Amino acid sequence: MTSGILFGLLASFCVGLSLVFIKKSYEELPASISFAFQAIFGILVWIPFALFIGITFKFILLTLAIALLSAILSEAFYYYIFQKADVGITGAVFSTYPLFTIAFAFLFLGEQLPFKLFLFALVIVIGIIILSIPNKIQGIVHKNKAIFWGLIGAGAIGFADTISKGVIDKTSAATFLFALAIMQIPVAIIFLKQQNETVSQFLKIFSQIQKYKYAIIGAFLGTIAVLFLWLTFEVTYASIASPLTGSYPLFTLLLAYFWLKEKLSLRDWIGSLIIIAGVLGVSTIV
Repeated sequence: MTSGILFGLLASFCVGLSLVFIKKSYEELPASISFAFQAIFGILVWIPFALFIGITFKFILLTLAIALLSAILSEAFYYYIFQKADVGITGAVFSTYPLFTIAFAFLFLGEQLPFKLFLFALVIVIGIIILSIPNKIQGIVHKNKAIFWGLIGAGAIGFADTISKGVIDKTSAATFLFALAIMQIPVAIIFLKQQNETVSQFLKIFSQIQKYKYAIIGAFLGTIAVLFLWLTFEVTYASIASPLTGSYPLFTLLLAYFWLKEKLSLRDWIGSLIIIAGVLGVSTIV
């Protein structure tokens, strides 16, 4: 139980820290660079870990197909949205993805929606409404942009998690992690080309380490966070693991404010914390 709590907090902290390092890298580099590093670390870290745990090649083609979709919606797109708006507010709104996961599970998997979900959903909606009120008239577009991308990203990862659940149930979490590491590579190459970046530049990263350091650190932390997340659910109850791993927006908010110097008003803090409270509540359901 103690190790589960530790792994959960480490997963949450690594995600929060990863986001601010990735956002910091966007001052010089596009999102595709950071995601390419995650794809590299996925091969180096996730595949050996998955093989050590044990994988199955049953339903492997289906697993690879779903992993490809997940690599696009819940991995590459994740990097893209945080290039579009401030990480503090976007991160808080993005954390609502468990709500979308439950909704999609109801629509596509026929899972029942508990009454508590509607209460926590109401809390999240209240938080978003508070957050959407601009501090100044000219701040409407800026803030709504952050909320928009946060919600779009949450919906994408919620859908990806829902369709991934079925194949994980047929195989295993380690098998899906193995497939995801493989399918991130072609997605990363296409993403690089879409943003007019070359694959060959990665051969020169050691001579330009200062330029790439934030992208490397952010991607590595994100990769390690997935392992901690996996370990958390392995060694403790889901009712404990979900709230712990779902608390990462608090770390992101604090780091965005103190390190990235993103401007957050008292209303922003209140709205974000209400959203986080609602997300933690939803996490206890899933």
